[in-house]
Order: sequence, then C-alpha cells, then structure tokens
Amino acid sequence: MIGLAYIFCLTIDGFDEITSGPASSTKDYVPIIYGKIDEINIVEKNELCIFTTHSSVTSAALTMYYIFLYNQSAVAFAEFDKAQQAYRDKKIEEKPTLMKIKYGLDNTEIIVANRLAGNYNEQLLPFLISLYMYATYASVRGAVHFGWAWLFFRCYYGQAYRRGVMLFLSTLPAYCCIWGMICGTLYEVTR
Repeated sequence: MIGLAYIFCLTIDGFDEITSGPASSTKDYVPIIYGKIDEINIVEKNELCIFTTHSSVTSAALTMYYIFLYNQSAVAFAEFDKAQQAYRDKKIEEKPTLMKIKYGLDNTEIIVANRLAGNYNEQLLPFLISLYMYATYASVRGAVHFGWAWLFFRCYYGQAYRRGVMLFLSTLPAYCCIWGMICGTLYEVTR
C-alpha cells in the first residue's frame, strides 16, 4: 500500500510539458527517466544539461522493484519470528529454521511475497523495453501514461494474489499496457 501511495503522489504531477509525439532527441526521454522538467540550463561548451525534476516512470518502477524485494525479506523474517514464538510457546514441536520458513511452501505470506517480487521481476524487463520502444517510435506522452498505468496495476498485485481470481484485475490490465505499447510501436514502425 505504501507503493500505491508513492505512485499516486508521483502521477498527480502534470503531463503538460511532455512531448506528445515520438522522441526526437535525448531530452525527450527525460519524463520517462528523470521526470517532469522544471528547469533546463544548457552550457554551450560542454552541452551539459542541468535540470530538476519531480516524477519518473523508470525511477518509480525501479523503486517499486526494491520495495517488493525488501518486502520479500521482511515477510520472511517476520514469519520466522512468529514461528520461533510458536515453538517457544509449545504450539509447534519442530524448531523452525529461517531457511525452512523462507523457502518452504507451507506459509501463505511467504508465497505471496515471493510471487509479488518474482512476478514483478518477470514483467519488469518487457515493460521497460516496450516503454522505451513506444517513446522512441510512437509517443513519449503515451509512454508515460502507459507506464504510470502499468505501475498502478502492479502495485496491488500482492493483495489481488491473496484473493485468487482477483489476481486477474492486476495482471491482465498490466499485460494490456505492455502489449498496447508493443502494438503501438509496431503500428508506427510499419505504417
């Protein structure tokens, strides 16, 4: 849920300064990589760009990735602590080990945390490739919109995974974002 709040705060930043067409220079990628441009100063000799920014699809995607990885470890340690307490209270007979808790398949919270990080890891590379292809050949603004939508659909995957069929309310729209960018890119390249 923290990830959802973080992404929402980043998306409310304006899209009005983003190029609506394909990227024509390296500066057009700034909204995807760094975020919205507040100020650009170009020093003519070195062509060094200095800018301040607010939001970025790429940095939010990578931040979310590390949040999910941290969550995976935190859940394992929390569940290990619970198992140790249960052993001390004589509720379970076998002494728990961190390896058995972390890599076992009998704890729902561990499975959810592993699938959350694992599925995100599986989808991150196709997402980033399609994001940059779409920005290069179709529309930077469209890539930013697709990117924020994808991040929104991915951020509640863990909650949806716990509810079975609800999982498709996270995965299918996220897949549609990736395929929308791939199809849009192919359309622009072949027309």
